[in-house]
Amino acid sequence: EIFGSPIERETVGQPGTSTKTTMDQQPIQHIQHITYSTKYQDATYEYRHVVLPSQLTAIVPRHLLAEHEWRSLGLQQSRGWIHYGFYAPEPNVLLFRRKLPNPVPRPPEGDVTAPAPAAQPSTDAVTDNISTFM
Repeated sequence: EIFGSPIERETVGQPGTSTKTTMDQQPIQHIQHITYSTKYQDATYEYRHVVLPSQLTAIVPRHLLAEHEWRSLGLQQSRGWIHYGFYAPEPNVLLFRRKLPNPVPRPPEGDVTAPAPAAQPSTDAVTDNISTFM
């Protein structure tokens, strides 16, 4: 359902007959064919892509989908996922991302400070301990 009314798509079968399906009716039969990728991430976001059955491509709106729109297609994900694009070569692949709970802080651009090297144990202490046993 988009903006309060279901999207209708008319499919014409044999001459003189037609069937109307709504975005709310058709996806239900394809839910088991929706494929979810494993999650991957960068410093700020967690990502995943969702592959819809190609039969649903015709009823998927070609704009970024609000949560209620992608849920009406049968997608089931936890809260926080945002639809941010389509994979152009395959229009049935939807791209999602969500902010990581604690983004990894990035050093400021141009800051190339290397971490201090770890302290090395003194070889004199080792030599002193060996000589006391001899």
